[in-house]
Amino acid sequence: MTRTLLSAVYVVGLAVAESLRLPRRLRRACSRERWRQPGGRTSRAERLVMAAVVAGIWLLPAVHILTGWLRPVDYSLPSWVAFPAIGVFALSLLLRWHGQTKLGLAWSPTVELADQHGLVTDGIYARIRHPIYASLILWAVAQPVLIQNLLAGWGGPIAVAMVWLIRVPAEERMMLERFGEEYEAYVRRTGRALPRIWRRRDYRP
Repeated sequence: MTRTLLSAVYVVGLAVAESLRLPRRLRRACSRERWRQPGGRTSRAERLVMAAVVAGIWLLPAVHILTGWLRPVDYSLPSWVAFPAIGVFALSLLLRWHGQTKLGLAWSPTVELADQHGLVTDGIYARIRHPIYASLILWAVAQPVLIQNLLAGWGGPIAVAMVWLIRVPAEERMMLERFGEEYEAYVRRTGRALPRIWRRRDYRP
């Protein structure tokens, strides 16, 4: 499979991912609900995560696809790996769709909660707490195959690692502060990215 076709698959995936977010962004803009962030403002760590996501998933791949600037660090993989990678990429988008559809207006691109939002624990959230972030893991697996470049291909996995190391713990602390024992019970019966096989007896964010 040619690099051009793989790049086209990646661009289509970006378009689909943004189309999933756009209606919620618009409805949120029209909503009168107040959103609150931990500490009342976006933290430096959260800004770093957002910058890494924009650079690793959007900007570097765009530069690679539209220009020849990053070609010196291109690499080549066997053509057969493209097919499972495309399957993983499609699964990532499907998982993201399920997660964002279930959250509805409770979805936010940053670590924050609206005043009136409750804890979502049904649908896919009955099994895993972070299906949208789990979808990013699948995205990170596929991106280095679809974009075969050391910077543009691996910028995404680095950004996803930062999401899991920085944003996910911050979000869980926020949820614990907001929902208390209800969230502790929810954590004991669910996994972060995979369904939990057995229940936890305690929880520490």
